[in-house]
Amino acid sequence: MKIIGNPDWTNPAVRLKNAIVAPARRAAALAGRWTPYAAAELETRQTQTLTLSGDKPEQKRLVYAAPRPESETVQNLLYTAEGMGVADGRIVERFSIRAPSLPEILKTPAAPARRIAQGTVIEAETPYTYGDWVGDFICALVCAEKIAEPMVMPASLAGKPYVKRDIAALGLTMEVAEAPVLIEQATVLRKRIPSYYWSEKEVSAYRKAFDLTPPPAREGSITYLGRFGTVSESVQRDYPTEETAAIVKSLGGDVFDTHNSSPEVFNDMAANMETVIADQGSAIFGVMHWRTKNLIELTRRDWWHSANLFIAKGAGVENYAVIAVDDLDEAALRARIEEHLKEFGVI
Repeated sequence: MKIIGNPDWTNPAVRLKNAIVAPARRAAALAGRWTPYAAAELETRQTQTLTLSGDKPEQKRLVYAAPRPESETVQNLLYTAEGMGVADGRIVERFSIRAPSLPEILKTPAAPARRIAQGTVIEAETPYTYGDWVGDFICALVCAEKIAEPMVMPASLAGKPYVKRDIAALGLTMEVAEAPVLIEQATVLRKRIPSYYWSEKEVSAYRKAFDLTPPPAREGSITYLGRFGTVSESVQRDYPTEETAAIVKSLGGDVFDTHNSSPEVFNDMAANMETVIADQGSAIFGVMHWRTKNLIELTRRDWWHSANLFIAKGAGVENYAVIAVDDLDEAALRARIEEHLKEFGVI
């Protein structure tokens, strides 16, 4: 599995830039300019093995070797518009929504624009897409036993419609850090799961927080979740969406344009979601709103991670397959889809 990182991680130029900057970042840490994770904090171990069909091998669940606490209390935390947590004059990675850039390290703010008595911030790994929002931020919020409001959100995130929607749906208040905010007593919700290795526990917490009780799906129902040219918040990728839609319609299934995704729409779709065929993307998180039995994920060889698999299995999906669509014409794609549908007893 490739751990999700910078939204342009597939770009060789970005990889080269990161490699060049890495020594300078390490030097800045040694000089006390910022506090990265200690190696022991990032160490993981393998636990549960999930099997799947198709073009990907079995996947191992990772957990942190040293379990992290649910939260940490920090006095006088300076929180920036970019989501950097500053304590004692330096950015601290575990109080932030991502690793800081070198310019952020060198320009660490020293004075707040305003202060608040208390508030909660979230430690995360990647803050770029809706999938990141659910995988890190929503996970922390729904699993927390207690939250000291308001939620302090960086301006870079707070304006996104799904952030506003989900914070309101959870009944929380939000303070937007448009400029550095000093939180006199800050609660940091820690990232307790490496990447997005959700389990039944996290899915159950999500369903409870959003008051979801998915109804049974109609036996034999098939729905395709197609991106239909959706512009990604990170790296753009293309799928044979029109061809797949035609294949699914010929099988008597429904086609859904993921441009129209929302929690309310997902709830309304539940009856037709026994078998889901989907372009790789965060729309697959909809399985937490459904009682899906079978899922076939269409992906590209150079863009896949197991987040959807772990969330789907946590939501009760029994059968999961991955098809790499690179170089598949419509006939070959049809054959692959029908192969898995037969394997799962759908046709």
